[in-house]
Amino acid sequence: MISIIEDKEVQTLIDRHEAIDVIERTYRAAAMGKADVSNPAALSLRGPAGTGTSFKIKGALLEDMNVAGFRLVGDTSSAGEHGSSYVYLLDATSATPHALISEQWLHRLRTAATGLVGCRALAPTKPRTLALIGTGRIAEEFIRLVHLGFPSLPIVVASRSSERARDATRRWRSLTSNPLSAADSVPEAVRNSDIIITLSDADTRLFSAEDLKVRALVCAMGGRHEFDVDVLNAATCFVVDEIDFVCTTGNGAHWISSGQISRPMLEKRVNATIGDVLLGRKSVENDGVVLAIIQGMAVCDVALAKLAFDRKTAAKS
Repeated sequence: MISIIEDKEVQTLIDRHEAIDVIERTYRAAAMGKADVSNPAALSLRGPAGTGTSFKIKGALLEDMNVAGFRLVGDTSSAGEHGSSYVYLLDATSATPHALISEQWLHRLRTAATGLVGCRALAPTKPRTLALIGTGRIAEEFIRLVHLGFPSLPIVVASRSSERARDATRRWRSLTSNPLSAADSVPEAVRNSDIIITLSDADTRLFSAEDLKVRALVCAMGGRHEFDVDVLNAATCFVVDEIDFVCTTGNGAHWISSGQISRPMLEKRVNATIGDVLLGRKSVENDGVVLAIIQGMAVCDVALAKLAFDRKTAAKS
């Protein structure tokens, strides 16, 4: 019988420190050709007309773990509802089903951890301030993790609403040992920070290339439009996790659909994957703006789901 591991139990099976280690190892495996994502990277399906419901599937293979998996997502716009998200985990050789593993919290952890891993690998030397743009649940998870990559680094929280930024800062101070403060505006936070992480639900330009420091790192993780192609044009280095998904969602997709850049040109601009950087195959010179678009590879979701499954199985034996 297939095992079903729900959200509350998943949270007892994985700690944040080992999640970061799993993400790093998974990115390296992908760069070495030992992990792969589905083609296309994501498959979308609409819900009934007028409901605001939609569905998405992302698949991945991890050869070293002999596991395959599909992230099954249902989103809804209904008030008070957050949809559903599970990883369907299978034996990669026999195709035997292992488990359905809830991703409500696991997805937030994966997103925050991939952002931290990316920033740690790409950050300028001795950063003095990190700007976190976003006040949602994934941004909160990042706050819980940040000390594992940047202990004591001051964090400036920014939002389209300065009131939301101040409220989030008050709520999050007990979650981290890093100093927290709130910015009056997003451009202000960007101008004063060496690392900028975008984890917002914005669908509008939040800042421009002119707001960036000369050697800033921008790690873009939002699902829609947060800034325009001028930021890419200002970058001396462009890093992605997986280019196909970068072209189909988030800032990259907006640039293509709005005619700011073509997909072939965007693909040509890629200097490295985050896996290449972590393996040491390619280096990132911090002599200018570094732009990283980390949209989230399904291999990371599957790797964390496999960790939860293994812990559950070990506890039974």
